[in-house]
Order: sequence, then structure tokens, then C-alpha cells
Amino acid sequence: MDDDLQEIRDNFHVGNFQKVMGLCESASNLSDLARSECDATFARACLCLQLIDKLKAMTSSECPGQKASALTAIISKTKNETQKGQAKERLVSLAKETQDLTCNVLAACMYAKDGSWQEAATLTQAHPTIEMQALRTFFLLSCNQVEQAEKALQSLTGAADDSAAFRLAQAAVHIATGNAEEAYLIFCDLATQFPAVDGEDNSAGSLLLLTGKAVANMQRGMFAEAVEDLQRAIQLAPNDPDVLVNLCCCATHLRKNDDFQTNLKKLEQVEPTHPYLVKTQAISTAFQRFKASAT
Repeated sequence: MDDDLQEIRDNFHVGNFQKVMGLCESASNLSDLARSECDATFARACLCLQLIDKLKAMTSSECPGQKASALTAIISKTKNETQKGQAKERLVSLAKETQDLTCNVLAACMYAKDGSWQEAATLTQAHPTIEMQALRTFFLLSCNQVEQAEKALQSLTGAADDSAAFRLAQAAVHIATGNAEEAYLIFCDLATQFPAVDGEDNSAGSLLLLTGKAVANMQRGMFAEAVEDLQRAIQLAPNDPDVLVNLCCCATHLRKNDDFQTNLKKLEQVEPTHPYLVKTQAISTAFQRFKASAT
């Protein structure tokens, strides 16, 4: 990987997507390989910011990563199941044909979202990069394979300990193994090191880092402090499902039922198929069936 892009990679991984777009647009004198990665990262930033018009223009791009980002936008946005299925097939084919890092990252994430963890893990094995192996660590944690995640993280130690991708994976493992305080400190360090706007010495961090700090504090039982970061996060993204579901969790622990109902209703509006809502409804249905059978 070309070190000229490390600043772009780090800012992307911590969630400074607007800043990443500016860095990509100003990048110059790059090798062909680095230019392809730079263009792909620009597209991924557009994907994270839901800049659909820009992504539509990338459907015929010569850059595989941009084309993969455009396909991912279709998968995430279309309500047409046939169109979604075709986009998934094209994304998988593109990943196999090109062996491009971005294509394989997005294909792996697609598999993971669908619950196809074996396929997702297989794709991560094909690329020994820091980003892909950090992604593998997250997948293992999502499958409750904490020991395997620790081993995956250890295999990265010494390769790029100062990269944002490694440190985010490290923070996630810390949370899973009961060391939430260390995870919180990592999120704080990243917020200081990578402000969304250069020169912001008092930056609280991106949406991703604010949410990470909140989750770490929740694991420490510090729900009031978690709410403070989540309130900052909700100002950046009023409809973000992750922020809303964590606000619901905090409201439950703080016994603030009005806040819980407000955030729950908003979550139902912005993402009615969110796993939290699906599971909550399933529990409610089970209780109703039990009550009906007992009467």
C-alpha cells in the first residue's frame, strides 16, 4: 500500500467522510495503484454520506472500487428485490474478477449483513491488509468468537499498531473482553488525533467515535456520560439508527421512559426493520401468545 494514502485511510476509518473527500480530491502524483485506491475511498465516503447522485455516476466507472460502491448503494437503497439480487450478484462477481480490496471489503460486508458469515470470513482471508484483517476481527466478534478475534488482532500487532483500523479493532476487542476503559481511551485518542476539521483542538470526534465512546461508557455502567456523547452524535446525524438504539438502551437503564419512547418511535420511523425492533417485537408477540394461552 502506498503510504501517501495513510492519512486518507485513517480519516476514513474513524468516520471523517467529508474530510476524506477533500483529501482525495487534492491528492496528486499518485501511482496508478494508489490512484485507484484513492478513487475507491472517495466513493466509499460518498456511500457513507449517502451521496446517491455521485454514486449513480460511478456505475460505469473504470475504477472497480467505485463501481462496487455504486452497486452497494443499490443494494442498500432499492426496494426492488430483483434489482437488489442482481446488484449482489454483480458485486460478488466484481470482487472475484478483480480481487480489488474495496470490492472484496464491500462484498464481505454484504455477506455479513445477510448473515452469511462463512462467506464473509472467506473473503477476508484473501487479503492480508490491515483493513481486511481488522474487518475479520469485527466479524468474529459479531459471531461471539472472542478468542478467535483476539488471535486475529494479535496477528496484526507490530504491522501497523498506529493505524486507525488496527486501533478501532483493538477497542472493539477491549469492549468484548471487559476492558471498556481502555477502549474509551482509544476512542478519545483517535478523536484528538483525527479531528473532523483540521485545527479543532477540542474535537469530540466523528459520529463513529462518539458512538464508540458512548458504547464503552455503557459497558462501564456510566449511562449518563454515554448519553452526553450520544446527544452530540444525534446533532451530527439525527436519524442514525445506531445512535437511536443506544439512546434507547441508556434511557432504559436510567429509567427515563419518555426518552425511551421518543427514541424508539424515531427508530421505528427511520429503520423499521432494525434488528433491535425485530427482536423487541418478537418478545412482545411471545408474551402475548403466552398470556392468551394462560387465559
